Amino acid sequence: MPSENMSSMLTNVKNISNETTTQHIQEQRKEYEDCLSCRLIGTATFWGLGTYTIYHSYAHNPNLSRGFRLGLAFVGIGFIQIGFYRLLR
Repeated sequence: MPSENMSSMLTNVKNISNETTTQHIQEQRKEYEDCLSCRLIGTATFWGLGTYTIYHSYAHNPNLSRGFRLGLAFVGIGFIQIGFYRLLR
């Protein structure tokens, strides 16, 4: 019986700890918000990086395999999507 009480107490402590950590993270997110210029610069950076990656995946080395080119193109598309997320977040 004492082990059941101990395990329930540990479970309660874990739940309280998780709630406290979650609340702390949410408070930090509320405190920190990017200004518009920071978002625009971050968005432009990711869009430029994505465009650069897509362009260079097809333009410069025709000897690259098709799979490698597609992989680079998907990475570029990912960077562009991160830019949209950065802008709209």
